[in-house]
Amino acid sequence: MTELHNIIKQHLGNRLQNNELSNEEKTSLIDLIGGYLNLETISNYAKRTGLEYNSVLARIKSGKIKEYNLFNVKFIIDNA
Repeated sequence: MTELHNIIKQHLGNRLQNNELSNEEKTSLIDLIGGYLNLETISNYAKRTGLEYNSVLARIKSGKIKEYNLFNVKFIIDNA
């Protein structure tokens, strides 16, 4: 991880630990980052790309796209 990443993570962690952000503000940050990542559930990714769900799973298995597990939900990040 870069030094900038560590600084941001520590700063944000301190603010969260001190309850300086509302739930709306926290959700807004998740939404902002998710937008930059083009973060989508596998189902939404399949719909957007016109692929069958199983075709997306096959692409994950082949390494063409990568699956990420956040909050116990599987996501695709498509920001290439």
